[in-house]
Amino acid sequence: MSTPKTTSLPPKHLTKLSKSLIWGLSLSMLLLAIFARLSEDLLYHELGTFDRVVGEFIRGFTSPPLTSIAMILTNLGSAYSEIGLMFVVGAFLLFRFKHTWDAVLLVISLIGAWVLNTILKELFQRARPDIIHLVQAGGYSYPSGHAMVATAFYGVIGYILWLNLKNRSKPSWYIVMITLVLIIGIGISRIYLGVHFASDVIAGYAAGGVWAIACIVGLKEVRNYKSNHQD
Repeated sequence: MSTPKTTSLPPKHLTKLSKSLIWGLSLSMLLLAIFARLSEDLLYHELGTFDRVVGEFIRGFTSPPLTSIAMILTNLGSAYSEIGLMFVVGAFLLFRFKHTWDAVLLVISLIGAWVLNTILKELFQRARPDIIHLVQAGGYSYPSGHAMVATAFYGVIGYILWLNLKNRSKPSWYIVMITLVLIIGIGISRIYLGVHFASDVIAGYAAGGVWAIACIVGLKEVRNYKSNHQD
């Protein structure tokens, strides 16, 4: 008596893996294309008009209240704020929720983004805008470290918060909005304060976005792997 043939379906975690990788790679390719185009224009000195027009438009709104807000936002993107938040949120994830990998990826998102930004700045060595700076800033300008690290670090924090609320069937859409507003605000504050060109900030968003996606996909696959091996 012959036994019926059975078709083996791919494991559930492999299906999820391929989907997340496809989305991650697609978004990463788009962001890399943006970064590559900006970098090419930078090398051929084709960003002058764009940076001047956007910079003058943003700084045209200068006022004491907006300067105070810009200072708060730029401080939220500083190393001191992000390192402090990393320890607070990381400890909360590790000891309160026992989410070890969430805490690990949070640390990787911050350190990795900072290292990559340092490397990119050394590669391009673009001087900062030759205008009045409303805040002290040293080093090279491209890509913006505040924009890049904030995109990666706050992006990962936002994802972790969104995911945990979503898994508990609680409203989570506002986390996405808050994260986007914070990241965009930090980048714009750097242009407003005169320490970065607009192209620096956009390039920082693109490069930081790629790193954030890599961290998020990595965290997603770790969670899927653990979930399927516990079943």
